[in-house]
Amino acid sequence: MNMFKRWMKQAFESTLKFLKYRKSFYMIPLFFMTMAVLIVSVLYFLFQTDIFSDEPEEETESIVIDFDQGSEVSFNGETIVIDPGHGGKDPGAPSVSGKTEAEIVYSVAEKTADILESNGANVEFTRGQDEFASLDERKADGDLFISLHSDAMEDPSITGFTTFYTYDNQKEFAETMNDALDKYSNFRNRGTNQSNYQVTWQLDYPATLIELGYLSNEIDDRMLSSEEYQDLMAQAISEGIYNYLN
Repeated sequence: MNMFKRWMKQAFESTLKFLKYRKSFYMIPLFFMTMAVLIVSVLYFLFQTDIFSDEPEEETESIVIDFDQGSEVSFNGETIVIDPGHGGKDPGAPSVSGKTEAEIVYSVAEKTADILESNGANVEFTRGQDEFASLDERKADGDLFISLHSDAMEDPSITGFTTFYTYDNQKEFAETMNDALDKYSNFRNRGTNQSNYQVTWQLDYPATLIELGYLSNEIDDRMLSSEEYQDLMAQAISEGIYNYLN
């Protein structure tokens, strides 16, 4: 053991002497190695941001709809059924901020209804603000049906919005709504999925269930609880409906 300690001490002292008296042997190579790593890192960052890409940026044609300025946009008397999830004795998913899922989605529903009605749509709700409605009671006649929800998971890192549908004749509407949400939302787009949620499978016309985000995620929750982000979601939903109808 003592021999090993002496050997370690000698190796350490030799290393110190080398670093102190033989700088000319390693300083120049070390400098160039450091510069090489720095240059590679910078180039990697630049390529990741597509600065050197010679491909022209894709021009996306998106319909800009100014719902707030009394534009010529019209929903031509279409009946839009909005289903704010949960309500009354059923508050829905718990949140980080303290607001309930039922409160958040009803606020988004009201903001959406204001936009739609001011542009010629008939809007029906499946429940009142502080009311509970069973899944059977949420079945309503209309031209389009949107059920609004916000999920919660045990893993707080899960984030994003998702659109769901049940039947093939509902898929296009769900996908169109997903595209509109993707334009306005800051959350991860979790895509459009087929599911047998009762609120959509009990209908035979275009219907979708939208999970706006995860209240178990602090960022999703804080944003969904804010008036500004709710306004954005109402704009996205209204624009998605307009795009589908046109």
